[in-house]
Amino acid sequence: MPTIIRPNGFRIVIYPNDHLPCHVHVIKGDGEVRIDLGRSLH
Repeated sequence: MPTIIRPNGFRIVIYPNDHLPCHVHVIKGDGEVRIDLGRSLH
């Protein structure tokens, strides 16, 4: 799994060939959150 950046113990990851919608995973310790990269709110 390609880690993009590691700020303050968090790993921000994008998995190749992952499903839609486009998203990133943020991982720290035993926790993980998926953040969808959607449309702007403007």
